[in-house]
Amino acid sequence: MNRRKFLYSFSFSAAAVIMSGCEKGSDKSVELDKKSDETQKAAQEAPKNIADNKFEPFTQELKIPKEIDFEHVAKAKFNAQKSLTALYKEKKTDVLTFQGDLPSPTIRIKNGDDFELDFTNSLEKPTIIHWHGLLVPETMDGHPKDAIATQMMKEYRYKVNQRAGTFWYHTHPHGRTGEEIYYGLAGLYIIEDDNEKALNLPSGEFELPLIIQDRRFDKEGNLIYKETPQDNNGVLGDVVMVNSTVHPYKNVKNTKYRLRILNGSSARTYKLAFEGIEDFILIGTDGGLLEEPIIVKDILIAVAERIDIIVDFKDKKVGEGVTLKTLGFKEASNFVTNPAYPNFGAKMDIMKFKITELSTKNSVDIPKKLSVIPRMKESDASKSRTITMEIIEGGVWTLNKKPYDMYRVDERVKLGSTEIWEIKNSAHMAHPFHMHGVHFQVLERTSSIDFPTDKGWKDTVLVMPLESVRIIVKFTIPGLFVHHCHILEHEDHSMMANFLVE
Repeated sequence: MNRRKFLYSFSFSAAAVIMSGCEKGSDKSVELDKKSDETQKAAQEAPKNIADNKFEPFTQELKIPKEIDFEHVAKAKFNAQKSLTALYKEKKTDVLTFQGDLPSPTIRIKNGDDFELDFTNSLEKPTIIHWHGLLVPETMDGHPKDAIATQMMKEYRYKVNQRAGTFWYHTHPHGRTGEEIYYGLAGLYIIEDDNEKALNLPSGEFELPLIIQDRRFDKEGNLIYKETPQDNNGVLGDVVMVNSTVHPYKNVKNTKYRLRILNGSSARTYKLAFEGIEDFILIGTDGGLLEEPIIVKDILIAVAERIDIIVDFKDKKVGEGVTLKTLGFKEASNFVTNPAYPNFGAKMDIMKFKITELSTKNSVDIPKKLSVIPRMKESDASKSRTITMEIIEGGVWTLNKKPYDMYRVDERVKLGSTEIWEIKNSAHMAHPFHMHGVHFQVLERTSSIDFPTDKGWKDTVLVMPLESVRIIVKFTIPGLFVHHCHILEHEDHSMMANFLVE
């Protein structure tokens, strides 16, 4: 691949055949498989990626994103641009950045403060920034229709008005979101408030942002995105990066750490666990702190979801290590993915924590009560809707059997109303369902898999294969917003719709 033409290299004209024959176990599988002999052959003959052989794990120290703290900064500036940066040792590769380097900066701001940012698009095609999980006016949300042309500038101005939590930002042009995030255009957005500060949770050096992304590299160590039609099922990589650092390590003390984790991958759902520590504490989800901490041994985190956890290294000695890994989650998909890369069920090491210093302080107690989450009642809902997630003829990922139209209104919602949405997944593949402009609560799901994250405020929920999930949501911001699958290749294809709050 020509390194200077790395962006927009995949032709979506080929996407119409991408899905054919990719689902095993469905009623259409035999018919579709007959249509896909050439597609399957191309995937099987794809050159195996051997770049991971060059990446010695746990030899690079974890990069910590620089912060844009609005306690000290009045206005920030972003410029979406092509850049060269070192993702592994001294090797430079083509990426996309907001400020010239990776990882992208973490935004930190206090509830009630004003956010101001000037965004310039220096890419070759239109793009826009979406503030994922932020409750902001329609014009600030980053709807694909609002993408700005190359060399144009957009001013973001809004007041932060929501509880503390771990959110994120990324570009959101229709058809190119996956590729732009893949090459670097995403970062964390942390909101703080006085209620959370009073809990005295681990902070400073004991608070670590972790953006987990699986990626692919060619033999020269350059990032590569789509290679075969199967990749429209979701791009899976064999090299895991955390904060744009390949298989990193982090030196820690033997005490409690707060880890703010984002699944920033294209498609992979992680089942996170620690080798060397039996359990850890879940304290927060997409929309901020839970009411009470939950002790877990492992936890699922789908694309775009965030978890806030406490890990305690108190029983570890200097020289010992703890590995964060994914146990694999084969239940996420029965679809054929690019065979050159680990599938959804693969176990993978993510990063290592090396205990290098004894701590004189391990007195931070995690409160038994973290926050108050007012529970919405089904009786509050004035309307129920059903949103289906399925594939239509031609192998097109859709919601309610409609390919996405940027200007079509698919759902009309009354401002101030509360509704129940039932998300029904008819495919043999799990989909993370995301809504802009709202937070919601999960009422129930039909699968038996335990999701402790369902207990918190959400903006993204994983809907398992052939599962229905009922959520309840109140619409408080007027305007046109989108809801979509957050497997990036699915939303880029056509698995997205508009809802108008009026």
